[in-house]
Amino acid sequence: MPTLANEMVLKARQTVDIYGSSTLEPNLADVDYQLSWKLSGVYTEAGCRPSHVQVSLSATVTEPLTWPQTPEWQNYRLALTGYERLVRERALLSAQWLEASLFHIAAQDTCQQLQEIADNVGYHQLNIARTLLRNFQQQNDYGRRLGLLRPTQQ
Repeated sequence: MPTLANEMVLKARQTVDIYGSSTLEPNLADVDYQLSWKLSGVYTEAGCRPSHVQVSLSATVTEPLTWPQTPEWQNYRLALTGYERLVRERALLSAQWLEASLFHIAAQDTCQQLQEIADNVGYHQLNIARTLLRNFQQQNDYGRRLGLLRPTQQ
């Protein structure tokens, strides 16, 4: 059974802050999402079709080494964590869509064709995921509408 694998980094966000801009300093948190997939094909009378699909989602959150030890900043950090959970839910939904889309690819004449179609489907789903996450962030003003308000520096 040939195994077809691909990996794509989905940059859901560069910097989390009240303006959603990666140009503001200091960066308060960076989050990178990575979706990868493996597809095994099997030959049948109809051709090569998916027999096993595995989609993985990983998120790497990089926070500052130190946060100010004030109640305002601790509340901000909790709000940031809550906001990132909402973003993560959308990333998980995207991973589920990717898995379903790959598994439902029709049988192809060759496993090479199956791989090409899987790549096209995968990259298309990743673009949908990027759009979903970007729209969520923009609609919520990068967390501000959900209470993610950065304390003033003191």
